Formats: sequence, C-alpha cells, structure tokens
Amino acid sequence: MALDPADPRPAYQQIADDLRRFVATDAVQVGDKLPSLAELQTKYGRAVMTLQKALDVLRAEGLVISRQGEGTIVVKKPEAHTEEPEGGSPHELREILGKISGALDDLSRRVSAVEAEVFGSTSDDPQSASDAR
Repeated sequence: MALDPADPRPAYQQIADDLRRFVATDAVQVGDKLPSLAELQTKYGRAVMTLQKALDVLRAEGLVISRQGEGTIVVKKPEAHTEEPEGGSPHELREILGKISGALDDLSRRVSAVEAEVFGSTSDDPQSASDAR
C-alpha cells in the first residue's frame, strides 16, 4: 500500500489503519504473525520507528502483542465498525466540513438578524451600519 500524500494524518496512522484492515481479513487469523519489521519497511518504505509507532497503535487497541524474538502476533480481530469509518476519506471529510461551515455561517447571519430585530441595531455593529445606509 502506498501512503496517500493527500491524507493529512501522519504516516504511522495510515499504516496502522492499513494493518488493521489486513488483520480484519480472512488472510490473517488469531495467533498468526504479522510481517516482520523488515518486510513492513519494504512494503511501506518508512523508518522502523514509524512502523513501531503504527504497531503501538494496534497494541494499544488490544489487536496484537509483540514478543522479543517471536514478532508481532494477532490476538484479536478488530470490531466490524472499526474496519472502515463511514465518510472517512480526506476528500469526503473536507466536503462534510465545508457543508458544516456553510451552515454555521448561515446560522450566524440568521441569529444576527433576529438580534437586530429584537434589540435594535447598534452603531458599532458593522453589518447593521451598512444595512442602515
């Protein structure tokens, strides 16, 4: 898997997500070993420290354990809802945030209009001052 340069997440998080998806497949069973650090380094083209950090994420989630001299072993499959987050691509998230931002701007304008009606416009409000002209 090539890491997505457009993805704003750090490389270790992208790698952890990819490894999590791999562990969730039928190709890996509980008790199986993950590829070695050398194999992961060849696959992802990243430093060992980055790969260790990705494995730390999976260890913290309780999916794998690492044993000196034995490698990293799968001890649990990820839950179904953690495999692929809904609307999880960076492009989809940017679209969602853009819609939220637009809705907040519209809401802010509406609240300002209601406040102007209820409390009257003030001279130090630049919007109401321009509306009065």
